[in-house]
Amino acid sequence: MNDPMTSLRDRTGVLGVALAQWADGDAAQDTAGARRAASAAVDAIDALLRDLYLLRGRLVQEIRQADGAPRPRVA
Repeated sequence: MNDPMTSLRDRTGVLGVALAQWADGDAAQDTAGARRAASAAVDAIDALLRDLYLLRGRLVQEIRQADGAPRPRVA
């Protein structure tokens, strides 16, 4: 995950498409297609959670590093 924001946007797009396919009334007749869409949505959610967890870890690390950095003095 080089650019977390790009990854989040991409995965959110995949999730949106999969959920739209799952919710499509015409697709309800195609149970195999609806099932694939539901599985794709679950996979996208899992990937988003992983990305968010990694992004959170990076942010916490940056916050801790910033807290330990000397602060400039204000006159």
